[in-house]
Amino acid sequence: MRAKVLCGWAAVASLLFFTAPASSADIPTIRIGWTVPAEEAKWLIMKRPELFKNVNKTYKVEFFQYQGTAPIAQALVAKAADCGTQSPISFAQAVGEGDFQGYILGSLAQEKAGYFSVFWGALDSSPIHNAQDLKGKTIASTAFNSGIYFYLLEWLKKAGLDPAKDVKLVEIPFPQVEDQLRAGRIAAGPFAQPFASRAFEKGGIHKVFEMSELLSPLTDTFEACGKDFTDKNTQAVKDYMEDFKQATIYAIAHPEDAKKVTSEVTKIDYATLDKYLMTKQDFYRDPVGTPDFHSIQITLDLFTKAGYIKKPLKATDYERLDLSPSAN
Repeated sequence: MRAKVLCGWAAVASLLFFTAPASSADIPTIRIGWTVPAEEAKWLIMKRPELFKNVNKTYKVEFFQYQGTAPIAQALVAKAADCGTQSPISFAQAVGEGDFQGYILGSLAQEKAGYFSVFWGALDSSPIHNAQDLKGKTIASTAFNSGIYFYLLEWLKKAGLDPAKDVKLVEIPFPQVEDQLRAGRIAAGPFAQPFASRAFEKGGIHKVFEMSELLSPLTDTFEACGKDFTDKNTQAVKDYMEDFKQATIYAIAHPEDAKKVTSEVTKIDYATLDKYLMTKQDFYRDPVGTPDFHSIQITLDLFTKAGYIKKPLKATDYERLDLSPSAN
């Protein structure tokens, strides 16, 4: 099992995250893209494979890290990845603009009342408290054309700002946002867990806008797999999703181990993670990793109306009940 870092169209960086002895050569290998945050189910399969009955037995895995869901969508379209983390809009654009055929199979991060929502933060020492205060300023997003990017555009537009003229947008991955903000290179930037908790621990940063102000509840990310690969390797994908389900259950039941694994992968210290991970200060996680097709549909409708998605999509057209985790 290997994990590598990719940017763009599946260009493999030289950093090797994890290596384990390969199992029998005759079982399928699933190439899986991941990003940050809320990937505990996949990180547990990556770092604790001995906990799960199928990985390295009925399928093998190669894990690749990307800077957001849009690059993973590109990799899925190019068939450089078989499965990977998607936001509703990244998936929709892959379908509508890249002719991607695939399935929505497992839930990763969701937002609902009482739980964490991705937000844009600014320095307490700055005068920035609303969208108008950002006019003429530099604002960060994670990977352009990912879900978070389009939520930012919608918020700016609803506040009467033209994202193309009134602000400067730059692309910065979550792990680097806090440093860029504190260095004064950006006026505001997006925070997800675990980076939000780390920033608040240091102090000096306040919220300007939460994604839940636009839509709640919402699905941030889910696991998607390509149709061709899945149809040819149905049992392997079914076994992967069974491990995914059990990993989700395990993470919720054993938050201390989920925190250890997250610390290993993200390099954020355990003490910081211990303050929020797998609590209501974190994203909501479905108990077994079942996708919320209703909230996915609401997001698709919002972004179709805004013009970011070229053609209407029906989320349940990409459902595979025989593969998706369920409470049964």
